[in-house]
Amino acid sequence: MTKQAKRRLIPLIVLVAASGVLAAIIFGPNKQNPPLSTSSETNTSEVTEITPEVKNTPHEVDKSGSSTTEPAAEIIEAKPVTGKLSLRLYDGEELEPASLGSLDPSKAKMRVAFTRAGAGISSIRFSDIFETVGGKLAWNKYQVSGGVQPPIDDKYLLSTSHELAYNTEQGVQTATISILSASQITINGELLHLTSPTVWNVLGVGSFEATVVDESSAVVAKITRVWTLDDKFGLHLEQKIHNLSSSTLEVEWLQYGPPSLRVDRSRYMDRRRFRFGWELNEQFDPNHAAPIQSSDFLYEYADAAKVENEPLWPTNETLEDGLKLSWFASTNRYFALAIFPNMPDDGSGSRLLENTVKVITAQTSGTNTDEFILTALWAPKSTIATNEKLDLTMGVYAGPLKRSILDNVQPYVSLSMRGLVLYQMSSMCAICTFQWLADLLAVVLTTLEKYVVFDWGLSIILLVLIVRTMLHPITKKSQINMQRFGKVMQKLKPEIDKLKSKYPDEPKKVQSEQMALMKKHGVNPFQMLGCLPMFLQMPIWVALYALLYFMFDIRQEPVFFGFFQMFGDWPFLADLSASDHFFGAFDEPIQFLMWNVTGINLLPILMGVIFFIQQKYMSPQSGTAMTPEQKSQQKIMRIMMVVLFPVMLYSAPSGLTLYILTSSTVGILESRHIRKHVDQMDLEPKAAPPAVGKRKKPKDKQGRAWADAMEARRKKVKNKAIKRSFKKKG
Repeated sequence: MTKQAKRRLIPLIVLVAASGVLAAIIFGPNKQNPPLSTSSETNTSEVTEITPEVKNTPHEVDKSGSSTTEPAAEIIEAKPVTGKLSLRLYDGEELEPASLGSLDPSKAKMRVAFTRAGAGISSIRFSDIFETVGGKLAWNKYQVSGGVQPPIDDKYLLSTSHELAYNTEQGVQTATISILSASQITINGELLHLTSPTVWNVLGVGSFEATVVDESSAVVAKITRVWTLDDKFGLHLEQKIHNLSSSTLEVEWLQYGPPSLRVDRSRYMDRRRFRFGWELNEQFDPNHAAPIQSSDFLYEYADAAKVENEPLWPTNETLEDGLKLSWFASTNRYFALAIFPNMPDDGSGSRLLENTVKVITAQTSGTNTDEFILTALWAPKSTIATNEKLDLTMGVYAGPLKRSILDNVQPYVSLSMRGLVLYQMSSMCAICTFQWLADLLAVVLTTLEKYVVFDWGLSIILLVLIVRTMLHPITKKSQINMQRFGKVMQKLKPEIDKLKSKYPDEPKKVQSEQMALMKKHGVNPFQMLGCLPMFLQMPIWVALYALLYFMFDIRQEPVFFGFFQMFGDWPFLADLSASDHFFGAFDEPIQFLMWNVTGINLLPILMGVIFFIQQKYMSPQSGTAMTPEQKSQQKIMRIMMVVLFPVMLYSAPSGLTLYILTSSTVGILESRHIRKHVDQMDLEPKAAPPAVGKRKKPKDKQGRAWADAMEARRKKVKNKAIKRSFKKKG
């Protein structure tokens, strides 16, 4: 045999040997694992952390259709599907996969821990966002002085996996449902469950693979889920189904969507919601010219818990309007977990995942606040040709409701995800919370804090001064009118007393005569509305209430550069988005009327005192005659201001109570200043001069001619008089 022949034979021998090894792997015996474990997943706080590389932008679409993180393709001989399908099982003895990200703020924004249960996420915890003010103070102290590191639990936990109970023939069983995990796949009419950890093989950090085989153990399809993480609170799930058979596969896909997030620790006004972003479908907008919009309708958590067999998306209304789902989010007071199909940064391209969103379970574990709502995403039925891939890739945002992120980072900008940030207290009354005014106040406060005073508390106080300055002309005029009303009514008191004695049993007659008397002397009853500036500020109070309640930037921010926290970590005014906590902060809220009291608050009590003092300057002078209705209205106003307002705002954000308290204090000082000048003014109402109008012309012709002649003579005489006066001056 020649050397040339030997060289040709060597590759053939190598190829035959490789084929034999490959056949042994495919057709060899598989290791069988026990069924789905009912125990919860292992603790992921000790797993290895992998810091994301910023240069790997997960939201950009790979034009080639392949991922840089996808494992090398396995060479498999395509064969026709025979018999019943099943999922290949893998050894479950290996440790849970490592997590992406870190709890070190210098390395990553968050840490995402994964689990083999559905190839999903077991927990999402932020690195520099804290559960409580106390936890934040502890971390700040640790950063300054060093020493023992505070517990990891002080870092905010966005979401975690849940144990879901379900009924079987053997009784009630539980399964671990991880975040955004795969649920099931139907191939050619056969249902395969994907929630078991034993069906997923771990290929790397955040990389999973499930293999579908037929009765002959031939590989039919492979399902890959590869997670990557960026430094902008973004996750990317590259999710593909690869047909490795020689037959066409008809596939239906089901996975879990964003679950209900955790209720805010204070439990004050639970505002967990589900939100949607949408665009017009190809029938209504074939060129995708219309921008993506966010839903103005807020699907409240309590309403979603009542849904049975009705999809959250699409609804009859969205189908009629031709709306196509672009993103879907679960939110609480400050955070969002949103999913969206992958798309280029320029906002072009088609959506890779169409979903039907449903609530599939609402499980209660004792209280309503612990109720867990699970959503499911149904992808439409698809056909996959031989050696083709079905791409179900999606992006995920898991982060704060902060416009500085959603307004400046792609693809959130193109997806119009700024609609997630909404300063609105109720879905039924958006106009009542003055959303436009809250947006304006957010810009003003942010500007003042960032460029002027560098403190949120001082920004609120400076906002008070700006508003009071703008309202000063109205305040001054209302104060003058109120004092004028008081003085005039003192003079009219004897005449009003006569009316009361003249008509002792006719109060309506007395009131009508009194109104006529006041009109005769040029007195307007509305002049006693010295509280008008306060009513003009009511929209600001309402808008500021919604703003301070939902604005993430002000969460756990103290006043006066943390001055009060210098005294042994005193919680007083350590968080402008929560109550002031002058005396203690309770571990568990105490139910009082309709509020959950989390501590003893000082600012609402001071507010009542200030309102009581303010009544002195808002009320007319003593001895002023008032109707019974006016006295009743004044009494109601006094009760509302002194008692009702402080009670209503007892658990309100301390930033709001600080604003109202400061505004009322400045208002008292302003009233004192105005009254000093008012006392020196002449407040007597002056009778209006008689109106001088044109003389009426007679109706008859002769009379009109005579009137015109007299008018002409009058003008002539007047002109001569003017000329004589000019001559004398000259």
